[in-house]
Amino acid sequence: MKEKFMKSAGTFSKAIIQPVMFMAVTGIILSVCAIFKLEMMPNGFKEVGNFVFNIMSGGMIGQLSAIFCVGIATALAKPKYKTDAAILGIITYLVFLYANNAWLTVTNRLAQAGEQGLYGTGQGTVFGIQVTDMGVFLGILLGVFVGVMVNKFGEIKLHKYLAPYSGTKSAYILIIFATILFAIGITYFWPAVNSVVESIVKATTTAGSVGCFFYGFLNRLLLPLGLHHFLWMPIFYTPLGGTAEIAGQVYNGAFNIWLAELGNAGSITAMHPSIGYLANFGSISLPIGIAVAFWQTARPENRKKVAAILIPTVTTAFLAGVTEPLEFLFLFLSPLLWIAHAVVYGLSMLITNLVGINIQFDTGINMIINSFAFPSRLGHQYLIPIVFIVTGVLEYFVFKTLILKLDIPTLGREKKDSSDGSVVTDEAVELQNSIDADSEFEPQIQNIVAGLGGADNIENIINCYTRLRVDVKDADKVNMQILKEKVQSSGIVDKGKHIQIIIGVGVEEEREKVEAYMAKLKVAEV
Repeated sequence: MKEKFMKSAGTFSKAIIQPVMFMAVTGIILSVCAIFKLEMMPNGFKEVGNFVFNIMSGGMIGQLSAIFCVGIATALAKPKYKTDAAILGIITYLVFLYANNAWLTVTNRLAQAGEQGLYGTGQGTVFGIQVTDMGVFLGILLGVFVGVMVNKFGEIKLHKYLAPYSGTKSAYILIIFATILFAIGITYFWPAVNSVVESIVKATTTAGSVGCFFYGFLNRLLLPLGLHHFLWMPIFYTPLGGTAEIAGQVYNGAFNIWLAELGNAGSITAMHPSIGYLANFGSISLPIGIAVAFWQTARPENRKKVAAILIPTVTTAFLAGVTEPLEFLFLFLSPLLWIAHAVVYGLSMLITNLVGINIQFDTGINMIINSFAFPSRLGHQYLIPIVFIVTGVLEYFVFKTLILKLDIPTLGREKKDSSDGSVVTDEAVELQNSIDADSEFEPQIQNIVAGLGGADNIENIINCYTRLRVDVKDADKVNMQILKEKVQSSGIVDKGKHIQIIIGVGVEEEREKVEAYMAKLKVAEV
């Protein structure tokens, strides 16, 4: 049961991250547009800012539910079904809208718009169709449903005369009827769910700075399991992160609210409390504190090598918001150090919220850009340098103290020893020797495949921001010795049949090379 849950959670995490990766890019574009729209800017800049902002806001942010539906369905589907899953994703989404609207119309339950439109009625307009307002939850649920159905029923075989309707076409028939029934049922079920969500939102938002602490603490604590997506994604994109009416339109989720405020910066008189979840020094000052602590506690003769490893990881965190290459240097080495990091991470968000810093940033780039988007009386950007120093120093002292007190063998503190005492097994030698030295694929790629038990043992491979996430058929064939000693990575997460290799920001290119190498090996076997 535990393995099945972990596999399902991991699969969902892999799927949800695909559309979200594009949201980060959208946020940067909209931030630049918001600066173009400032009063001090020339009219030409304002017009360009308004033009691009309205396109991206309506085309991306306004249709986030549909994007999640297609993205998740495609990511969950097996490789041979991905194109069909994308098509079925958008079809299913549209069928739900029309079926839901038709049932509300037939039962005479369409809400009447008031002075604030449909706000507060439990209904909304999507693609011009009035439906039960489920927000981004609709896209997530339908995306998962389509992905599962395509994988489960995509192999259906029919009589040769009905062959054109077999496979994913048969799955499509099942999906359509199930979606219609779901669209009808949701008109009765969702209002109750919505009430529960509203209660949770009230409890979360009234927690204030304490809520920010627990968000930051759990965000890091859940990272090793890959379950942190279940925490931040609902807060960023669903009512769990708050609801706000801005310029006559309702927005759900902290990130969506922030983008809406960016687009209406000239008329905003107070920042929404949800922005506290988005002001995060976790990839800016904390990595610097960790890196300095590692460097100072390293043996003098190792500090140059340690710096060569740490500088790229800190730069990656600061510029791209990717902290895993640094964090996985100590995650499995010392669980206590990881818990301390989670506590400091939470404290940094609590401090940020207490002093009232109210702009979105999780990288140095968007911190700089977004600092110009709002007047300092609203965002309190002038406090950023102070909190930057305070949080970085706090992380540094916590790490340095624990490393020295507990004698934790962090980077550069390893004792001099010509041998680590490890035993090279016959299986490891055989696997290593099986690597084709004359191949056009570099040893890194060959070692990944060999360590995972060979191409035939790899059932599925996908990447998120920094990790290769691999499902293998037989966990006993995985050779951790090769993965840990021969593969250049920040760490290996071993979950039996579910292996994660932390590569860093170049992980997508690495995955493509691994897939190409696997394809070559399989062709050679034929």
